[in-house]
Amino acid sequence: MAMIHSAPRGNREARPHWVAARAGRLAMPFCEPCSSWNWPPAGDCPHCATALTWRDCAGAGKVVSFSIVRRAVQPEWKDHAPYVVAVIELAEGVRLLSNVVDCAAEAVTMGAAVQVVFHETTDPELGLPVFRLKG
Repeated sequence: MAMIHSAPRGNREARPHWVAARAGRLAMPFCEPCSSWNWPPAGDCPHCATALTWRDCAGAGKVVSFSIVRRAVQPEWKDHAPYVVAVIELAEGVRLLSNVVDCAAEAVTMGAAVQVVFHETTDPELGLPVFRLKG
């Protein structure tokens, strides 16, 4: 059973990301003129200053960097240590910081294929995208 995470705080620009996650979708900001994904989200594209739109990603990616946390910082993670915090590069090319879940921390490797899954948060409107190893 997935744990319930603390709700994401602040950052109005990222709200569509968290709302989509609650609905089981991985939405990321996209610049139409530049044909580029942007994370972290902002009101406008950092390259051309055009307003960003939100598009769904497939949720497949790979681990490009990670750390095994052995002493939980947040109380809800205490019983889950050790756990993995990773930089995930999505198939679309954008990178985000997340967790790799449902495996032994030592099973995570650089380049490991992952797929997004979604966990509940303490806010009934917001979800959290995390990743599982593929295969």
